[in-house]
Amino acid sequence: MSATLDVAASAGRQRGAMQRARLVRSALICILGPALLYLIYLLLIAPAQYHSEGEFAVRGAQASGGDALAALGFVSPSSNAADGQIVQNYIKSNAMVKALKERYGFDKAYNRFSLDPTARLSPDASLSRATRFWKNKVEVTTDPLTAGATVKVSAYTAEDASRLARGVIQLSEELVNSLPERAIRDLIIEADRNVETKRTAFERARDALANYQGSQYSGVTAQTPAQQAIGLVGSIESQLAARRTALATMRETYQPGAPQVVGMEREIAALEAERDRAVARAQRAPGENAAAEDIDAQTLLLEFQTAQTMYQQAVTSAESIRRQQVVDRKYIVSYVPPQQPSTSDWWVRLGNVLGVLLGSAILWGVGALIYSIIRDHME
Repeated sequence: MSATLDVAASAGRQRGAMQRARLVRSALICILGPALLYLIYLLLIAPAQYHSEGEFAVRGAQASGGDALAALGFVSPSSNAADGQIVQNYIKSNAMVKALKERYGFDKAYNRFSLDPTARLSPDASLSRATRFWKNKVEVTTDPLTAGATVKVSAYTAEDASRLARGVIQLSEELVNSLPERAIRDLIIEADRNVETKRTAFERARDALANYQGSQYSGVTAQTPAQQAIGLVGSIESQLAARRTALATMRETYQPGAPQVVGMEREIAALEAERDRAVARAQRAPGENAAAEDIDAQTLLLEFQTAQTMYQQAVTSAESIRRQQVVDRKYIVSYVPPQQPSTSDWWVRLGNVLGVLLGSAILWGVGALIYSIIRDHME
């Protein structure tokens, strides 16, 4: 009987020893195996990379809140933070990749021999594939409080990394400067066209008044109620100039057909109609105390003064738009310019091996626990 018990105990000990041996083997394979493979990949296959970092912020020529929309009581959603988000999206876009290929040696930087096929980009690769490759080589982080951003570019040589990082900053600044150009350019063309129209009307009214005064004497004076009408027209023209400038800024910010744009266009149309009614009323009543024989002279004088005021307002509006072009210009302040890195990440990335080792240990522990529960349940 005792011999039987000894045999059973010995068999139990052997099974326990075999289970512990299997456990140790599985631990070595599941934990050390992935870490060892990753270490070999880093040491023998994957090339080391250099990282060049730069920090920048988008700034304007004036403090925020001083634009035409703020002067009219509107809150403009266009801000340095929003422009920074646009720059961040642009840095990772195919437009950035195309520009870097043309001007900053993108193909040269990443077309280097490597045992790792994923670390090399052929110059003949499509733009979409090059963009996906670039997204793995550039990192952009933004700070919403300061509207600042940090860009980090990775390449296989220190010179390539710093050159591409400087290219990213330069191309981003060119993008920021080009954002308002089209709207401002169209607005300037329209303002110049308006100045030319008002100048033609002014010269026509001036010539008509000169011809009338040359043909007969009139008792036209400047102290008539028509001056009040001219003042009203001038006031409306000032409001129109401000609204038109605000509309140009809105079109730069909002999509066509947005409620803000439509509302401003309706307000401008209403002011234009009010201006036309004021001019018509003034022309119909050039002055209650004017003699009947001087009505034609008063009307011509009013038309001349009105055309002169409108011409001056058009010139002032055009000058204001040109000043606004300078005020609206944005630029990038690179307060930490990209520098050429002195060391690669060869040693730093070896720390990732510990992460692989820890992750493998956790997965193995979970798997071993599940296996033990299932085995005990079956027994």
